[in-house]
Order: sequence, then structure tokens, then C-alpha cells
Amino acid sequence: MRAHPIVPRRPRTTATAVVLVAGLALTGCAAPGQQDRAAAAPSATVSSTATPSAADPDCFDVTGFQPENADPALIDANAPAITVVGVDGLLLNRSGSKVTAPSRAAKAQRNRAHAADRTAQLLVSNYSEADGDFSEPIARKLLTSSANRARVVRSLATAVRTGGWDSIMIDLEALTPADRRGLTAFARALRAAVGDDVRLDIALTASTSAAGYADLGYDVRALRAPIDHFTLMAYDQHGPWEPRSPGPVGSLAWSSKAARALATLAPADQIVLGVAGYGYHWKGKRPAGQLSDAQARLRVRKAGVTPEWDAKVGEWTATLPSGEVLWWSDARSLRERVQLADRLGLAGVAVWSLDLSDRIEPIG
Repeated sequence: MRAHPIVPRRPRTTATAVVLVAGLALTGCAAPGQQDRAAAAPSATVSSTATPSAADPDCFDVTGFQPENADPALIDANAPAITVVGVDGLLLNRSGSKVTAPSRAAKAQRNRAHAADRTAQLLVSNYSEADGDFSEPIARKLLTSSANRARVVRSLATAVRTGGWDSIMIDLEALTPADRRGLTAFARALRAAVGDDVRLDIALTASTSAAGYADLGYDVRALRAPIDHFTLMAYDQHGPWEPRSPGPVGSLAWSSKAARALATLAPADQIVLGVAGYGYHWKGKRPAGQLSDAQARLRVRKAGVTPEWDAKVGEWTATLPSGEVLWWSDARSLRERVQLADRLGLAGVAVWSLDLSDRIEPIG
């Protein structure tokens, strides 16, 4: 969920603006995986922080991702509309043998989430600060070594058991098919370590075919048991890594196709639809970059241009007199995707991220 060499692949920052479908409640529901495990083990206690699932029509899960160094006040501003604060987070070291300890800034985000009575979820990723991108070699060193997996699992379980975190999200990206078995083993070991009542999610890069998820390093069917939610990163369909191909950050049709493909491998109510709360800008061969929703609107306004809402895509676009092209996904885009998630029977949505997007506003 972190960054492309040029800009965040899943932007590292956000100030979310979400308007939810009227009538969808935000509390009081256990995740499908938690329900299943509780049924299999009656003695297990389902956590009071268990979040909503679309399995119950009155429940809808809303995650707002928060970079560790973002303003904690964003959590307060968005708390009425979100159920989970996903804090980004922990990084694997280059040998894949351990993770960084939660920083003081990350702990401040955790504390603010708890003050707002929201689930504090800790993300662990293979993002490399040195490379400016997600690192498959780092992930491979973790996933192919049982000793490395065990050490990292112990650290994450400690973060939950004694560190005050309610939930973990596995955010390993840029994987290959060779990583599937190790990723499944890692998820199973982590589930065993944290127990059945702790929410354990995983972020998935989007694919528009079922086979594509396997190519991206995920054995989705095998992950269904240890994982509570698959957070589908339905963004970065286009970006500045394609300097000659401006386009939507994540069109409705593309997002729908990716979610439907994933739903052939996992129950729909185990899937959370990731939504962009940001945009990109392109200008020929020049380096392009990421924009917050507010920055995109300001740039268009200063250029004296009226942006166009593409109803089919569900995003805004504009071409400036300089030839610069912008696409961005804002509060209106989020409303469309909440409706899409509801139609598909998904568990909810997850917005990347609170420091880039508009404020999330509940309705109903």
C-alpha cells in the first residue's frame, strides 16, 4: 500500500471523503472468518472490536488507511464514518527476518483510533525505503524461510498481545507465483499465533481474472481459512509509471471486474473493496505524480479549467492548457464504489488514504 518509485502505488497518505449508502450500519458485526472459526470452536471469544460484514445486510465495513506520520486529527474527522483505522505501519528488514517496531507516530495513531472507539489495525509490508517500492526479494526472504516466518509472526503476535493493536493486515506486494506457498504458510502461522478472535486481513493487488490472482502470488482459496478479509486494492489501474497513457486511477468497470474475479475464489462477504482517495497527473515525458483530491481541484481551478465527471468511469478528469492531464477519485467516486460494493454483496470499502482523500461522511 505504499509507494511506486515515482509516486505511491497505493498512496502513502490520505484525508478521506466517503459518503456511505443510506441505512448501512457501521458496528456490531463479526467478520465472516471470525464467525466461522467461532462456530468451529465454541469456546473461542469473538473480539468486541470485530468489524462489520456484508453477510449481515445491516453491516458495512469501512477502513480508513492512515500513514504513520499523518496528522492524527484526521482520525477524529473521519471517525463517524469508519470502523477500522489501518495504520501504515511496519516494514520488513532487507533480510526478511524481522519487522521494525511500531514507531511513536504509529502508536499515536493507534491511541487516537482507540480514543474514537475504532479498531486499530497495523499494516506490515515489504516496502523498501531504499528502493522506493515494494520489494519481492524482501518478501521472498521472509516467505521461503520458516525461521524468518516464525520470527516475524512472533513480533506481530506480540504487537497484538501486549502492544495494544487490535488487528493485523498483511500487505506484501510485487509477489510472484513462487511466493504463494510461503504466503499461505505465513498467514496460517500468524492466525495460529494471534488466535481466532483477532482480525487478520490481507491486501491483494487487483486482477481482472481468477488466474491473475495466482500469478500475483496469492492462493486465495488456501488463504480463506486464516484470513478474515481480502482487501482488494482496486486502484492504480493507471499511474505515472505509464507516462504516455493517462487514465482512471481505478474505473468502475475495472474495479467491478476485479472484484467479481476475486469472488470466484472467495466469498463476496470476505472481500473489502479498496478505493482511491487521490489522483495522478501526467504531462508528456516529464515526471508525473500523485495529487490529493484537494490538490487536484486546486490545480484545475488555477488553470481556469472546468473538470469533467466521467460517469462511466466514476472519476474526475481534466486537461489543462499546458497539456497536463489529470484523473482523480474523490468523495463522489467513493459514493459510486460504496454502491458497487453493496450491489456485489462485499463486506465494505477501504479508502487509501485519510491524508489524501476528502473527509469520509456517513449518511443515514
